[in-house]
Amino acid sequence: MRDSRLHDWDDDSVTVAIIPQACGNCGERTDRVRMSLEVLASGSSGFVGIHTVAETPCCGGKRNSAYPSEYLARLLDHLKVCPNHHRKP
Repeated sequence: MRDSRLHDWDDDSVTVAIIPQACGNCGERTDRVRMSLEVLASGSSGFVGIHTVAETPCCGGKRNSAYPSEYLARLLDHLKVCPNHHRKP
């Protein structure tokens, strides 16, 4: 059964329900965000790690998310192969 907090997904991101709140960029009230993984790199040493980014649908504003990147990576991998989760057309 699909979790009611999971609205949509693709290979790189999931759109999930959140507690309704004002967008930090434009102030519009939103009840969902698109979460994806983003590579962290420093200018001198290259790859540093991966973190989770939340993007609001109202204006596309991005911010770091406290959701663990390991959990999001596992969820994305699971959604790619699980026959019980069909991607929306």
